[in-house]
Amino acid sequence: MSSNLFFRAPSEWVKLVVSTLEKRLNINIDTAYRREAKEPIHTLITYQVGESEPVNHAGNDGRKLHEIELRFLVEVPTAVGDFDLEALDASTRLERELLNERFGCFNDVEDTRLISNLPRKFDPDNGVLLRVVTIKQRIYMGPVGEDWHQIVGNSHYDAGVDETPKVA
Repeated sequence: MSSNLFFRAPSEWVKLVVSTLEKRLNINIDTAYRREAKEPIHTLITYQVGESEPVNHAGNDGRKLHEIELRFLVEVPTAVGDFDLEALDASTRLERELLNERFGCFNDVEDTRLISNLPRKFDPDNGVLLRVVTIKQRIYMGPVGEDWHQIVGNSHYDAGVDETPKVA
């Protein structure tokens, strides 16, 4: 994202994360919420938005912060050989793509944090094993209101300021 692009809503961040994973893994990732239950016929990865934690302060640049939890559900049919290992392999592949990622929005997010990768449901009657990879990321909302400078030690650095000592 360039300085002209920014998040207007947390859902934009969710869509960016999901579309980035879809491109990298060459798969489709839909929401985990379905109108009807259906047994997967192959390994299926879906997403679910988790907790949106309140952040009771603004970032250094004055923008509002949101800390959003995003879960990726890896469903593997028990009919697949070594279904538990298939779920483990798929979930750890997701981990590698998500860990410390900023999805091209270096000034609009902090690094992702991997929260967990846990088996959540083993349902042999319905023929499915479910693992859930959970991440959290802090996102900054809106445009940066004003230019800001990096302060290092006792010096104030700005690309537009010439701090070369003047010779009289």
